[in-house]
Amino acid sequence: MASYIIGYTIIGVIVIFIAFSILVKKRILFGNTVSIQKIFGHPLLHYSLRRIGSSFVSIVLAILVTFFLVRLAYPPARTCVTLFSGNHVSEELFNLRCEAWKAEMGFSGSVFQQIGTFFYNLLPFPKTVCMSTFGIAEDGSTFNTITDCRNFVINFGKIYNMAGFPDGGFVIDYIGPRMMTSFRIGIIAVILELGLGYPFGVLMAKYQNGIFDKIGKTYIMTIDAIPGVAYYYIWLAILCGLFALPRTFDANDFASWLPIILTMAFTGMCGIGLWVRRYMVDEFNADYVKFARSKGLEEGRIMRIHILRNAIVPLVRTFPSAVLGALLGTYYLENIYTVNGIGRAIIVSTNTYNSSLLIAIIIISALLGVLSYLFGDIVTAMVDPRISFSK
Repeated sequence: MASYIIGYTIIGVIVIFIAFSILVKKRILFGNTVSIQKIFGHPLLHYSLRRIGSSFVSIVLAILVTFFLVRLAYPPARTCVTLFSGNHVSEELFNLRCEAWKAEMGFSGSVFQQIGTFFYNLLPFPKTVCMSTFGIAEDGSTFNTITDCRNFVINFGKIYNMAGFPDGGFVIDYIGPRMMTSFRIGIIAVILELGLGYPFGVLMAKYQNGIFDKIGKTYIMTIDAIPGVAYYYIWLAILCGLFALPRTFDANDFASWLPIILTMAFTGMCGIGLWVRRYMVDEFNADYVKFARSKGLEEGRIMRIHILRNAIVPLVRTFPSAVLGALLGTYYLENIYTVNGIGRAIIVSTNTYNSSLLIAIIIISALLGVLSYLFGDIVTAMVDPRISFSK
C-alpha cells in the first residue's frame, strides 16, 4: 500500500508541476512575480516540456507498433505449443497453462482489450504482479499457487522456457543484471572513445593534410569499407590472438573486458574524430577567426579560446545518446565475446519464444532512443547561447 501511495504521489506532483509551470508561463498565476517567473516561466523549462510531450507521443506510437508486430511474429496459440506442450503434459494441464499464460500476457479478450492491458502494464502506474504455478493434483483437481507478489511501476511480463531462469519469473529480474553488465562495459568504452576521439579530430584538423591527418582519414575510410562483423573479428584476432587477451568474457576478470571495450572505443572514436575535424576545418575559415587573426592573436590562443570552444558544442549533443546507448549493449560484440548482456538477450528471447522479453528490449530501446534525442537537444540548448527558444 505504501508503494502505491508513493507512486501516485510522485505522478501527482509531476502533473501539478507541469500545470503550474504552464499557468505561470501564460501569466495566469504569479504574472507579476519576477522570482517565480524566472524559475517556472524559464524558456528552457518550457522548451523541455514541449520536447517531453512530443517524445511521449513517439513512445506511445512505438509501443503500439510493437504490440501488433510481436503478435504477428508470435501468435499466442503457436507460442503456447512451444512453451507448454510435451510428452508428459496432459491436454487439461496444457490448456490450463495456456489460458493462464494468455491472461497474464494480456492475450485474452478482444483486440481492444488486449491493447488496453498492454498499455496498462507499460504505463508508469503502480500495479501488483505475482508469480503463479499451475498444476493438477493427484485427485485430478487443478491448483494455482501464488508466490512472490511485487509492486511494479512498469510490468514487462514474465518469462517461460528459459534455461537457468524459473518459469513465470519476471522479465525485469532477467533484464536488470544483464543491462548493468552491458552498461559497465559500455560506459567505459564511451569514456575511452570520447577521450580518444576528440583529440584525434583536433589533431587531424590542426595538421590538416599532414601525415597524421592522412593516416587518420585512411583508418576511418578503412573502417567504413570493411563490413562491421568482419571488422570486429579483425580486432578479435589482434587483441585475443596477437596480445593474448581472454577470448571469453568473465565479469571477475577485467582483462576479459578489454577486447570488447577496446573494439567499441576504437570504432566509436572514428565517428567523433571525423565530426570534430570537419567542424574545426569549417571554423578555421569562419569570419570571427579571420577577425581574431587580423587583431594579431596567436594561433594557439585562437585555437583554445575560439575554435575548440565552438567545436565542442555539436559533440555535447552526443553525450546523452552515448551514455544511454551503453545500457543496451551491442548485439554482435556480446555474442562474439559471450557477454551475458542485454544485447545478447535479443537472440535468446527469439530462440525461446519469449515475446515479453523481446517486447521489453524493444520498448526500452525506443524509450532510450527518444530520451537521448530529448536530452541531446536540451544539453545543446544549455551550452550554446546562440540557440533561441522563441517560436
